[in-house]
Amino acid sequence: MVALLGAFAGTPGAAAVDDPDLTSFQQQTLAWEPCGEDLRNGAQSGGAGQPAGFRKRLECARLEVPRDYGDPGRGTMQVQLIRLKATGPGKRLGSLVLNPGGPGASGVNYLIDSGSAFARLGQRYDIVSFDPRGTGHTEPVSCGSKLAPPPGTGADSLAAKEKRINEACGRYSGGLLKWVGTPDVARDMDVLRAAVRDDKLNYLGFSYGTKLGAVYAHEFPHKVGRMVLDSVEDPTKNAWQTALSQARGFQRALDEFSAGCVRVAGCPLGTDTTKAEEQLRRWYQELSDRPMKVNGETVDETTYVYALREALYSRSVWPTLRTALEQLRRGDGSGILRLSDAGGSSAARVGGAPARPVGRDELPPQDQLALRAISCRDTSERYGEDDFPRAERELTQASPLFGPDIAPTLLDCHDWPVAGDDSSREVAAPDAPPLLLVATTNDPATPYEGAFNMARALDNSSVVLTFRGEGHAAYTTGDPCIHQHVDGFLLNGTLPKPHTSCG
Repeated sequence: MVALLGAFAGTPGAAAVDDPDLTSFQQQTLAWEPCGEDLRNGAQSGGAGQPAGFRKRLECARLEVPRDYGDPGRGTMQVQLIRLKATGPGKRLGSLVLNPGGPGASGVNYLIDSGSAFARLGQRYDIVSFDPRGTGHTEPVSCGSKLAPPPGTGADSLAAKEKRINEACGRYSGGLLKWVGTPDVARDMDVLRAAVRDDKLNYLGFSYGTKLGAVYAHEFPHKVGRMVLDSVEDPTKNAWQTALSQARGFQRALDEFSAGCVRVAGCPLGTDTTKAEEQLRRWYQELSDRPMKVNGETVDETTYVYALREALYSRSVWPTLRTALEQLRRGDGSGILRLSDAGGSSAARVGGAPARPVGRDELPPQDQLALRAISCRDTSERYGEDDFPRAERELTQASPLFGPDIAPTLLDCHDWPVAGDDSSREVAAPDAPPLLLVATTNDPATPYEGAFNMARALDNSSVVLTFRGEGHAAYTTGDPCIHQHVDGFLLNGTLPKPHTSCG
């Protein structure tokens, strides 16, 4: 693995677990206490809808880690942690660390909103999550409160707008940006493992969290315990290839939705699949030509595409999408607006998925700024205005609806103030024990074949468990077969046989 530029000194593992410079970090005592209202209120639900007594069980602490693992004495940062202590019955197995994806998603918010999904695992594990550096309550990347207007009176090009955002991020967070890459976060997880007094890291990661888990296995193969990666990112693809695969993936999911809808009485797309696809594109054009106003907010073609994409993350949302499209057919955009607003509550997001559009001089929300900062640190790719026509052409060919929405994300790192590299794509871990990889056949964001590419890249006999279905993140669908195999591995160490499938 090539060392991150400016981040690590020496060879890979130079700040490994036995480095005496890290002893004080690894042996720190975590001061767990009830989570404050500020943390609970930052989550989508604040824990509402979870079982009785759930919020009282939440505990929070801060983990001190080096800012620069190449020079631990240079300064530190405080990583925000959260946990649900094991409830029993049964012998406690240690801690199970969760990462919900992103990058940029808050693990703290995720556990507050979704902790009950892990109740069985939480009988024997302390369920622990955290805000990775640059996100949530862990030195969040900031780019100011408002974007400075462009020079002159003309409108920005897309590339010029991205450059203005990135310059603002450099002004406000320039001292942080080179320390937020995935290898840094993986090293934070190893300090966390030691601080909770576990010999091995037990881990469940979704979407981007699969990349983080794989990088941990690469960096600390002998510290890997039971590790599950669900909705697996493909380490063999660069940012451009990932964008293309996402455009194709979301298009396939939309085709599946349309094919199912036309078989249901009252489908707003009609009864013919070809005409259904034409109707979906017609609404896009109509909203482009004549945006709607709903409660003072604009519903335009980009809002429409964002709503479609949000609904395709989970098959359980498809009935809601049918209702929203029926409302749209009657001239009411409120259902589309609600779906487009739902993204903040969805976990297991993947890098490259576009953010909800913002105004000309507005900045993206913090989680999207963190996504940008982490993604740009993790890649050497820097695309600019000259690259955009080809990106738009290729992605639109892959998906007429989703391609034009995804193409601008390739400009996110245009003139980013900190150099990036591709070392986080190095995931070979032949000395680590086998991992369990969970892949959904019709996953729009992390296509199915990516799990097999990850298994080959890990080179440690990892097993792929197939979920035959739609959506992103199989475990959180509640499918009994997936739970049986994932829980069986995490609780008992039993891997499913190769080629096992559910659904």
